[in-house]
Amino acid sequence: MVQRPIPTSWNVYNLLRSPFFQQPLESGEQTPRPLSLFVGREAELKRLRGTIHGAGENATVQAIAGAPGVGKTTLVKELKALALEDGYLTTDSYVAILPNDTPEGLFGRVLGALYDTILANRPQSGDNSAMADAKVLVRATRLTSGGITLTIPGIGGIGGTHGTSVVTPKDLLIDGPRVMRDLTRMVQTSDARGTLLHLNNLENLSESDAMRAAEILRALRDIMLLHNGLHYVLVGTADAVNMAVNTHAQVRSIVGTLVLAPFTIDEVHALLRARYDHLRVDPTRPAMSPVDANAAATLYDFFRGDLRGLLKALEDGVGVLIGLDHATAQPLTLDELRPVLQQGYASELAALPEQKRIAQLTKWGTTAPASVQTQKSLGTLWQLSQGAVSTAVSYLTRQGYVVALPRTGTNPIQYVLSGVSRLIFG
Repeated sequence: MVQRPIPTSWNVYNLLRSPFFQQPLESGEQTPRPLSLFVGREAELKRLRGTIHGAGENATVQAIAGAPGVGKTTLVKELKALALEDGYLTTDSYVAILPNDTPEGLFGRVLGALYDTILANRPQSGDNSAMADAKVLVRATRLTSGGITLTIPGIGGIGGTHGTSVVTPKDLLIDGPRVMRDLTRMVQTSDARGTLLHLNNLENLSESDAMRAAEILRALRDIMLLHNGLHYVLVGTADAVNMAVNTHAQVRSIVGTLVLAPFTIDEVHALLRARYDHLRVDPTRPAMSPVDANAAATLYDFFRGDLRGLLKALEDGVGVLIGLDHATAQPLTLDELRPVLQQGYASELAALPEQKRIAQLTKWGTTAPASVQTQKSLGTLWQLSQGAVSTAVSYLTRQGYVVALPRTGTNPIQYVLSGVSRLIFG
């Protein structure tokens, strides 16, 4: 029995559901957000893909940097889908670089990701001796935070003999590189061209954690990043990637960095049209745009190229107004959307528990909403010390009301109001 989809309010526009989802696209056509909806970034994909192909049997490390919401994660997913077609092993998962990370911790997670990637793509390889050695180390890192007594073939012994050893985190940096090298050699002698791994989470690290990531990458450069046939994509904000990659010349010399520019408005319109077409309820009828082109363009300008912010604003505004302002479905205008968004976002701001932060943001938003500020200028505006300003700005940035612009050289960090704040204060 074929079940028909449960109706939603988006059916008014001949759409199955909201086209303004903010989650990354997914592999496979049967998913709610298939990668076939990917648009744009042709030049970026050509560069990333070409670097991997051009390396031959060598290793590559490429960093993708950009503002939050610019589309970094979806770009990596599309790159991995193309890499699979090209004969490289990869998976949909990523390895997170964590706050307070250690070389042993990151190496263990990367070794585990390499093992999982090979096993997922070539299940028959599980009995290979390199995979058997890797499984022991991966199990030790995942099942215990300290040492674990295991019978380990070929580790801590000679010529593949079996012995009982205690695997501690530091052992990973002794035996792990050899195991990783054996895994990459196994891949290179198979029908695969290499392996692609995704390192992520630099977007969510503090400045001190990003500096720690720089030290960790330097420590792991030779033993983790330079194995033949192993390709890495490192993803984060421009500042975090710059700090992690460019602090030490040893790392900078092996990493190529691609800075993602925001989509053009034409690319945004193309992305929306692809989603509308994909989500049609009746394939014989065109889907109607829930928002007119000028409204989308103006809101995108409010969010300064933050595609994720734009999509959330469209979902927040259109979702409330479906069927209310017109007897028949029509694209909503900015004049219709903006009051709804302003009221909704102002209510969210008023509900914050930190009333003094609301007052500080309001003073900025009502005096100079389009201004670019530094901690020094905000100290003057708010009559606060630099330490108090730093605390306030950090809080407002975490809540999504302030955006830190990429730092240029040694200049102070500059801050602007986010799209949400600009909608609240006009």
